[in-house]
Amino acid sequence: MRRILALAAVVSIASGCAVSKDGIGFAQRAPSSNQIAQTREQLQRNEAAAAPTDTAVPGILIIGTTGPFRPVSDKERVEFYRSYVAFAAKWHPGEPPRLDAAAFQDRLAGWASIETSGVPGVMSWRSRVLVPASAASDTRFASAAGSFMFGTTGDLVVARQDYDGLTWLERVLCRDDTTYRDCAKNFRAGVFDENTGIELDRHRKPKAGGAAVDVTSYLKLPDDVVRHTASELDMRDSRHCDCNRATPGSVGSTVPTPALDNR
Repeated sequence: MRRILALAAVVSIASGCAVSKDGIGFAQRAPSSNQIAQTREQLQRNEAAAAPTDTAVPGILIIGTTGPFRPVSDKERVEFYRSYVAFAAKWHPGEPPRLDAAAFQDRLAGWASIETSGVPGVMSWRSRVLVPASAASDTRFASAAGSFMFGTTGDLVVARQDYDGLTWLERVLCRDDTTYRDCAKNFRAGVFDENTGIELDRHRKPKAGGAAVDVTSYLKLPDDVVRHTASELDMRDSRHCDCNRATPGSVGSTVPTPALDNR
């Protein structure tokens, strides 16, 4: 029997992410409360260094192509909700999750992987994200067999981290059809800061030489805009440096659920 080993990628493409054709091999050990806090803190520092606001919520954007869609059963929805509540408590201690059991289970259709980079037919970097019912029917996913055997993918999509720290597929950017090539040249696959649009490395810091995207349209920004913004981030971050605090390290990217038989 197949077992579902993870709920979703919360901080994707970090240490522990899969390097495979179908997201196989994700870290099975959940990140600790301290690791989760460090990741959230780094995202807050990214936002504060660029343009601090009182309303910004730390998070990431994932842009890439879809792997297979994995629907979840009613029984699995219950276990997913339990894992969601447990993770939310670590993401923002002392605050209840935004969704109650009924709302979460109604919203959740399943999960899928998103590929952000790779070598066709050899290996790829993929992150698991939750798929809401509103997006499931409107998105073209790769077939399980094609993804596993040949590394095929589907639509180019964007996923966004929510207030509780879970990453949900938001919408399709480019269809996997004859229009894909012309459409996809306007976007950049990768992991980006939800507030600044700056591309992030696996430590959730601005990536050296990385790109940037508009956080509303998700279109990639010109290189000169990226260099200017990255320079400002580096300067402002150095002014806010607290040398007595440990540098956030790499964090496992999955929120595991109890193992379930996928009958």
